[in-house]
Amino acid sequence: MKILVIGSTGRTGKHVLTQGVRRGHEITAFARRPELLTERGALAGVHQGDAHDLDAVRAAVHGQDAVIAAVGGSGIVGTLITAMRDNGVRRVVMTSSRSVPATRPRLAVTLAWLFFRAAYVDLARAEGMLQVSGLDWSIARGTRLDDKPPAGRVHVDFEADATGGAMRLSRADYAMALLDTVEDPTLIGKALGICGPT
Repeated sequence: MKILVIGSTGRTGKHVLTQGVRRGHEITAFARRPELLTERGALAGVHQGDAHDLDAVRAAVHGQDAVIAAVGGSGIVGTLITAMRDNGVRRVVMTSSRSVPATRPRLAVTLAWLFFRAAYVDLARAEGMLQVSGLDWSIARGTRLDDKPPAGRVHVDFEADATGGAMRLSRADYAMALLDTVEDPTLIGKALGICGPT
């Protein structure tokens, strides 16, 4: 599969690049600062640009089978939706936060919204835009991310509140789940809650 990764130099995006190549996909990176990419030789392509720039995103999306947006936000999603429609590319997976729809645990969710309200409101807006876009979307809502070694498995559910799993999730395991999601057509039109394994 030809996959464009937006946010490819971020702490999750870099794992998507490495694991995607390892799985045999043709991975193209999109980044504002491509000089930060450490394994460019294994990539199918590299596009430099800002994810809010429609012309840059449109050029990067051209010829792809799917997009993984490892960075969220309504501005980026609005640009991406237009670029994908213009190129006839339908499959997209976007990262989001488990805290966006969550109601429990009440104290943790309340504190998260207190400190990150603006970001969560924007992520909720981005999710809504994607859900009415007509694209083959999936939303991957991760829990608290860290840089610990991967466990090689995650807990996935489709509820507002987690039905199991650990609150901490390694970025490498999150990247694995993003790739699993983009590969699985049964997850089109679904928002996944992704937690660390217990």
